[in-house]
Amino acid sequence: MKVIILGSGTSQGVPVIGCKCETCSSSNPKDKRLRTSAYIETNEGLKLLIDTSIDFRQQMLKNKIDNIDAAFYTHHHVDHINGMDDLRQITQRYDKFIDLYANKTTVDEMKISFRYVFDKELIKYKSVPLVKFHVIKNRMFKVKDVEIMPVECMHGNLKIFGYRINNFAYITDCSAISDKELKKLEGLKVLVINALRIRPHPTHFNLQEAIGISKRVKPKRTFFTHLTHDILHEKINSSLPKGIELAYDNLEFRI
Repeated sequence: MKVIILGSGTSQGVPVIGCKCETCSSSNPKDKRLRTSAYIETNEGLKLLIDTSIDFRQQMLKNKIDNIDAAFYTHHHVDHINGMDDLRQITQRYDKFIDLYANKTTVDEMKISFRYVFDKELIKYKSVPLVKFHVIKNRMFKVKDVEIMPVECMHGNLKIFGYRINNFAYITDCSAISDKELKKLEGLKVLVINALRIRPHPTHFNLQEAIGISKRVKPKRTFFTHLTHDILHEKINSSLPKGIELAYDNLEFRI
């Protein structure tokens, strides 16, 4: 299974507009972070996406990805959904609908944000992304023959989903995970999880909290994503425990 971290940044991205801090001024390409998203290509050939970030178009072009079979959404905040309209180029090219999966809150909010995709006249002329929304609950479901396990987390007071696919799990914008949900993360080869910044934050794990989750779950490898400009890649990455690394845009690995 192939995974590409399409974006590893927060809602503001890095560099932040107008900021002159060490990270935003860095020449290291690993300190240039588009909004967070991930691409998974399974052994069965399915092309899957987690979130359509604001930077979706740029991410697809950069990584030469021209097709998606399904997308899973963590939650409805704009940095995670606003690239959905650019699925239109895929649905036009391949003359198909793309399945979108999310919890009820996320689907309801996306149907408001993208209400134009239900216009029958626009659908007829394929001038909107052709998508099918699927409300999922906190239990395993399948896309074709691939099992997808939602992992319910808290983003402040908002219930959101991470996802486990085979021995890989992806969780972002999380500030708490129950013991019951943590059990779903046992036996992982790779965990990708958010580690917003060094200081505590009310709705996201900070660096030390994310390290704590990794130590509890004990995956073979952990990558931290959804990073602010507080995180200077070279400095912070060299200080992390063995088996834990900072993700970066266009990071690709196989499981």
